[in-house]
Order: sequence, then C-alpha cells, then structure tokens
Amino acid sequence: MAWQQLELQLPAVQLPQAEALLDLLGAASVTLLGAGAEEILEPDPGTTPVWSVTRVRALFSADADLDRVARILESSFGADVSLSVEALNDDAWADALREEPDEQRIGNRLLITSSQSSRSDDGRVVVRLNRGLGFGTGKHATTRLCLKWLDTELESGASVVDYGCGSGILAIAALRLGAHRAWAVDIEPQALEATAANRTLNAIGDDLWIGSPDALPAIEADVVLANILAHPLIELAPRLATMLSDAGTAVLSGVLVEQCNEIRKAYAEHFLDIDEQVLDGWACLVARRRRS
Repeated sequence: MAWQQLELQLPAVQLPQAEALLDLLGAASVTLLGAGAEEILEPDPGTTPVWSVTRVRALFSADADLDRVARILESSFGADVSLSVEALNDDAWADALREEPDEQRIGNRLLITSSQSSRSDDGRVVVRLNRGLGFGTGKHATTRLCLKWLDTELESGASVVDYGCGSGILAIAALRLGAHRAWAVDIEPQALEATAANRTLNAIGDDLWIGSPDALPAIEADVVLANILAHPLIELAPRLATMLSDAGTAVLSGVLVEQCNEIRKAYAEHFLDIDEQVLDGWACLVARRRRS
C-alpha cells in the first residue's frame, strides 16, 4: 500500500499544536525525531522528551492532499517551518496502521469506528468514519473532549453547528445522539467532501447541512462546537456568538491548557459561565451565550 510522508522541523514549543493540527488534518501517525546531533533536552517529570528543534514526521494515505496540508501548516506556523514531502511504499507502515484499534468508546453511549468495521451494535450509538479521506477519526484529545460533551450533555432535539468540521465527526455524532438538525461548516472543500461521504456512510439525510462559512444561512442554534485552534477561536468569538440562540452553548476545543485565559478573555463579552475540561494537556471550554 502506498503512503505519503510529510516531515517538518519545529521549535519544541510548537509541538503540541502541530501534533493536534496534523491529527485534525488526517495524519495516520506522527513521530518525533531529533533534528541533528543535538542531545535531547532534559524533560520535566511526566513530560515527553524533545529536542529544542524537532523533526515531526507524519504519515498520510496516498490520496491525501499534502499540498493542502502543507499550506495549512505554513499558514499556522509561518517561517518556523521547514517542510519536505516524499512518497512511500512500506508494508511495515501499513501493518502498523492495521494493528491500530478501529473502535473508540466515548462516555456511556458513543462508539466511533471505521467504515471497514463489521460491528453493527453493542448497545451504543455507532458513528462510522472513512479513514481514507484525509481527515482525522477522533482519536486526538481535542476531539474526544467534544465527543464526551456530546455523549453526556447534548439534549435530544437540539440544533448543532460543527464549525471547522473536518470529517464531520461532531455533527454526525450529534445527529446520531438525538440532535434534530446540524450544520457542518469548513473553509476546506476536501473537508466538505469528507463530511458528505461520512454522512452517506452513516445513512444521514437532509438533517445535516454541509457548506462553507460564506454559504451558512442565518441560524440560531442551541449548540456550536468548534474544534480548531486557539488563534482562530479568538478571531471567531463574535461570529460564533451570532450563530447561537440566547443562552445557547459554545463548546470550544483545540486549546492548550495554558491558552485558556486568552480564550476566556476573547469570549467574556458574549459568553458567561465558562467551564473547562482537560485531557492530556488540552482543554475544552464550554460557555453559555449571554442573553440579548
């Protein structure tokens, strides 16, 4: 099986965001390597040892659009990134991927599985995702935090926006858990295509709208989920507020724990009761919109 490998060099401080972004963009695996002969930095207890400049090697399926991935990485990290891309044909990589578990149990109700899985039902709500479409399948902490919120907090009959939808996992999970309407929004055409394919895979119909931010109609949803990164979340605060009904809920993920105060400041004008959940150094902030 053919694979594509993308490699970039980053300062250690940017690694958590880079790993999260690569996961959201559909990397099948991410490996950290030394950039040269430099000795490894002495890590703090409980942390991952890294180099001051680290090579990040990410594996993608043969049909993933690495030009798009490279553009997003360069836009996110600017001049600090040194990129190289090569094609691989390595059975060892394929074997390793086949050994990865296809199933994730989230909370008490959700089961996320691949399109190739034969499982039909074990009493959980099943969401199937195509791993070959170049978008993540929900294994990163940022997505798991959103899925856990949906599993435990989503009210039946709610309307939901998945902003920065990627594979559409959050919108599809919301509908499978009882939402009556969802909007999946992304600036990337490939993300919209992936979401449409996963909509078909999960036998979801017109209850799921798919489109770009510019095409999104005026709505007042009960919930907006945005699993992106801190900087775009800060810029989007006023717009996300306009998508919500009075006292609607915003679920914001893709945020490092140390970035939470920045998010709180950006959302204080339009939101209150901002709580947070933390997993593996990442935070999900849940906020209620102020009444008009």
